Amino acid sequence: MMDKDHTAEHKDVQKHKELEQHEVAQVLDFLKRYGKLIGAGVIAAAVAVLVSHGLSARKATKMAEAEQMLQEAKTPQQLEDVVNNYKSTPTAPAALLDLAKTLFNDGETAQARVQYERFVRDYKGSDLLPIAKFGLAHCTEADGNFAAAADEFKDFLSANSGSYLEAPAIIALARCLEAAGQKEEARIALEDFLAMNASSPWSDPAEAALERMAAE
Repeated sequence: MMDKDHTAEHKDVQKHKELEQHEVAQVLDFLKRYGKLIGAGVIAAAVAVLVSHGLSARKATKMAEAEQMLQEAKTPQQLEDVVNNYKSTPTAPAALLDLAKTLFNDGETAQARVQYERFVRDYKGSDLLPIAKFGLAHCTEADGNFAAAADEFKDFLSANSGSYLEAPAIIALARCLEAAGQKEEARIALEDFLAMNASSPWSDPAEAALERMAAE
């Protein structure tokens, strides 16, 4: 009887913990979306909620500050500051991905790769890890190493079947295969994708790529 009571109590504690974690995540998501619009008042309120869920006032303040700093960051250096100054917060990995993407978009492919690799090294258990792997494959493509990039996208797809990044990864794979001179394999990848995803938002670029290959 005691074992059953203990098990039930454990389940209740676990459910309560999961609920609190969910609510904390909701608070952080709210800060991401609206903190910049409604200012310091909501930050203070968020800190109060986080503290009420058992976080220390210092940790709660740090988490709220990190979200605010990320919202305000506009340059690679500002994003780097968020990563370095708020390492212990859930915001740091998101800021690191933002930094890598910003560098990539600015044409700083080598530096972007460094940051994506940094993410893979420092945040191996993060739910955001697939984004870093996806970014690394794009860096390889941007370097003009299309065969290697195709292999990276294949590995990504094998490890992330059903991911929301699956469709763009297939398009990128086909693009790299074509650039590497493997047009038949690229065509098959696109046709297979369309056969299974005719109504996908990514069907248009897939069809456009097939039409272009057919015209060449």
